Amino acid sequence: MPDQDTQDPEPQELLRVEGVVKHYPGVVALGGVSLDVRAGEIHALLGENGAGKSTLIGVLSGITQPTSGQVFVDGAPVQLRRPRDAQDLGITTIHQELSLAPDLTVLQNIFLGRELRRGPFGRGLLDERAMSNRVQDVIADFGLTERDLRRPVGEFGALTQHVVEIVKALAFDARLVILDEPTSGLAEEERVALFDHMRRLRERGISIVWVTHRLDELYGLADRITVLRDGRTVARTDTDESTPEDLVRLMVGRKATSLGAVAEDRTAAERPAGPAGSPVEVLRLENVSRRPVLHDVSLTISSGEILGIAGVAGAGRTELARVILGADRIDGGQISVDGKPVRIRHPRDAYRLGIAMVPEERKTLGILADFPLDKNTTVSRLGKVARLGMMLDRRRERAVTRDYIDELGVRTSSASERIRNLSGGNQQKIVIARCLFTGPRLIIFDEPTQGIDVAAKAEVYRLIHRFVAGGGAALVISSEIPELLHVSDRILVMREGAIAGEVRPDLRGDDLEADERASAEIMSLAARSVA
Repeated sequence: MPDQDTQDPEPQELLRVEGVVKHYPGVVALGGVSLDVRAGEIHALLGENGAGKSTLIGVLSGITQPTSGQVFVDGAPVQLRRPRDAQDLGITTIHQELSLAPDLTVLQNIFLGRELRRGPFGRGLLDERAMSNRVQDVIADFGLTERDLRRPVGEFGALTQHVVEIVKALAFDARLVILDEPTSGLAEEERVALFDHMRRLRERGISIVWVTHRLDELYGLADRITVLRDGRTVARTDTDESTPEDLVRLMVGRKATSLGAVAEDRTAAERPAGPAGSPVEVLRLENVSRRPVLHDVSLTISSGEILGIAGVAGAGRTELARVILGADRIDGGQISVDGKPVRIRHPRDAYRLGIAMVPEERKTLGILADFPLDKNTTVSRLGKVARLGMMLDRRRERAVTRDYIDELGVRTSSASERIRNLSGGNQQKIVIARCLFTGPRLIIFDEPTQGIDVAAKAEVYRLIHRFVAGGGAALVISSEIPELLHVSDRILVMREGAIAGEVRPDLRGDDLEADERASAEIMSLAARSVA
């Protein structure tokens, strides 16, 4: 029997959540959640959209007040009535939608609201030297330089902005960092770099609660996993004692034979070969440019077709969507809709032409967070729910919204519920409902499944398939190659603002070797220089 003195000590418990309940009107967001996090561990928090992850994060961040239950830090009960209470206890949350001010410098963002000042009682001028000195050791560990501290944070990409959030946490002695979908929108090499930063935090003895929907990321990084379902804790497990299939089953409450099974069995029969009649060209771009971000882009998309757009971050995918929608003006080339040249100077021009968009930044560009579902659904075409085109018909507006709630499977208590109370997947369905309400010919989906779980992804795919089966056209922009292979008829690969090539996936979806070849071709085109 080993000597007890030589055994590794049991890691100290940093955080414990016991029986936390949160009620909203007509909705039980948390129905008795429990969670324990040890010091210096990476603890993954999994669950479908609507499982309660965001609400639990809100409780731990001091944003959401629980109806009942208790949170303990270092074994002592605590009250987290506001975000500052959590921060004072060393709990920092880095949300999926980063909260940085793009026009302020990195240093100003790190100390925003907690600036160091000269003079008695800290009431004098800002002491930038003291602030810079305070973070020198930290920025060196995470790859930032003194020069970077003086640059506006908006000049950096998504990975560096995540690093700034991490440094911001460490500057104020964080003991627990909550990361909410930190790899959303990151390219593969950026994800790998972020994982290195997470390991570095763990080496410093800092705990991480990590929310992710990408189960492939867990292995070799997460120490333990807690799974939520329907607002309750259904499992706690060591990562090396579970398989991805086990986790999917726990999340959705039924057996899944592979990671793709949940998506496949919900979408396999949803998409016919195409709409009745021959496909009709909906959109054509000929040598469209908006320098320096787009260069001579040409493409076509027809009714009943899903056109995927692949490429690494900064390749020009979102910029392409913005010129089609009229958010940015082109400075060369021609856009045609239904075979006729058009000028799209504003998004309202695009809507009149039958073009709608589901934006990448759902919470900042997609939803009106403090408005109810009915307002979010109809806001783009209020005239359709007005009497004589003038007076808003609230009864009709609610009826239209209830129809979409039923059709799209939105989990909510009523059409009057604020959209901020819904999970990410259900918010995305309402954004799609708004697009459908405008009666579009073409919908642009920019990262349509970013930050939503595997089952909600399958439902979004089903909605896209249903739209094109009815004669619509869909342009899908995604950073996830498997997603594009699953959903697209054709995939255009962008590189440095231009089209680098086209890939046609195996639409049968049952040839893994074909998928691997297509993935390799997409990655090769995305990395190859464009002449």
